[in-house]
Amino acid sequence: MPMEVKEFLRQYQDALTDIRNLEAEAEELESMAMSITMSTDGERVQSSGRQDKMAELAAKVADLELEIMGLRTDALHKLREVEQVIRQVDNKEYRKILHMRYIEKNTWEQIAVQTSRSYQWVCRLHGRALKDIEKVLKS
Repeated sequence: MPMEVKEFLRQYQDALTDIRNLEAEAEELESMAMSITMSTDGERVQSSGRQDKMAELAAKVADLELEIMGLRTDALHKLREVEQVIRQVDNKEYRKILHMRYIEKNTWEQIAVQTSRSYQWVCRLHGRALKDIEKVLKS
């Protein structure tokens, strides 16, 4: 069964969300590692238990960084795939709306303003554009 049209178009933005979530997690772990190395008065603490915890957190951060690099590569592939499909839509205005929504992640209101169209008209054009994307995906 082919992937739903909106699901296909959203896969790039979903990948970026996953990356941002992992980056936040890595930042939190780095912060925890730093707090372990500092005592309350700012001096380095040299206990082996704390060093072990810091090393464990550093390893987790390194693993997350590798995972993030892989996700960035995947996101780039998804971006290219989505852009390639959008480029196959014949109507220039549809392509612009699809790009603004699914690549640039603009809101409907932003798209309406930037295209000098009403909100309702942008939504209507989007619906038509999705039908064109569906045809491209089925071909």
